[in-house]
Amino acid sequence: MTDAANSMQIVTNNPNILNTPETNCCVVMVEGSPLDVLDRTEELLQQSWKLRSTPLPPNVPIMRGPYRSLVIERSDRQYDAAGIMAIEKARARYEIERRRGCPGKAEDFAVIDETMLQRTLRDISLLKTA
Repeated sequence: MTDAANSMQIVTNNPNILNTPETNCCVVMVEGSPLDVLDRTEELLQQSWKLRSTPLPPNVPIMRGPYRSLVIERSDRQYDAAGIMAIEKARARYEIERRRGCPGKAEDFAVIDETMLQRTLRDISLLKTA
């Protein structure tokens, strides 16, 4: 694994996200809903990790989907206070939206989540090289 793989992790419940050379990150697989992904991410943000992706998806229908993938990065600080606050806000919003049900096929949401994750990883990579 590269330094990026050691310094970044993907926290996900999406079965399409696998530990592969292309991922270039360690994948932390979470059983359960996107809320469980938020819970596990929050735990890691209290163990010298910082949030690198937004915990809320870009629109409400995706928020109602069954999958979520977040990127975290190794940090010099014990706690990521800003990240923990973002997770708390996202959790409140998810709880409201998820009561309305999940429209569509789970497979479609898995592909959408995977695409958003790839875009996030690309954007982080571009920021690091700039």
